[in-house]
Amino acid sequence: MKSYLLSLGFIFLAIGAIAQTATNKLGLNIGGGFQQYHGDLGSALYKKYISSYGTINISVGYYLTKSVDACIFGFIGDYGYCQPEEMKNKEVPDADKCIGCVGRVGMGNLNSRIASGGVFLKYKIANGFLLSQNAKLKPHIYGGVSINRLTDRMKKKCIAVGDYYTVNAGLGLQYYLCEKVNIGYNIGFGYFTTDKIDFISRGKNDLYMQNTLNLGIDLF
Repeated sequence: MKSYLLSLGFIFLAIGAIAQTATNKLGLNIGGGFQQYHGDLGSALYKKYISSYGTINISVGYYLTKSVDACIFGFIGDYGYCQPEEMKNKEVPDADKCIGCVGRVGMGNLNSRIASGGVFLKYKIANGFLLSQNAKLKPHIYGGVSINRLTDRMKKKCIAVGDYYTVNAGLGLQYYLCEKVNIGYNIGFGYFTTDKIDFISRGKNDLYMQNTLNLGIDLF
């Protein structure tokens, strides 16, 4: 599963845009949920009780065709990893530790704040070819890129503060309560283009996964 996720890792991000139509071309989507770390320190993906951090998301989508929307998005939240008990007492070389963790047993933890903004294209499956454009359930897939500002929220010197790029993609599902209002679920991934953010380089670029619930409205 890990190798599958990393190869898709070119899959990302955490928010979905709403399904615009030719008559309602501009839409706004807001939501929130949690994100999890996968990288040199370990993996919290699909582990319910390990290192889940909150995130708030917003996106704006614009109708291009009945199959494709162009979207911009942003989110802010915490990004990190707390090692499980079995790893806390496992001795590793100092070269495998972050700057703030040298001299301690284990590889250490990661605590940061992440703010992100980017663009993506969304492919709408309810496009008249696969599903009816009038369907109440509207699934989609998306892909794009973003720039991410990482800060050392806990002042533990466990993260290389700076701006980093990710390749993003994911999938989502909206349910329309009425003509212009929908609720939805989204799962997305952000695959960093560098392996330097946690000060450990093992050839495994860091990745985050987001699960969010969203409220959308088609504006005009």
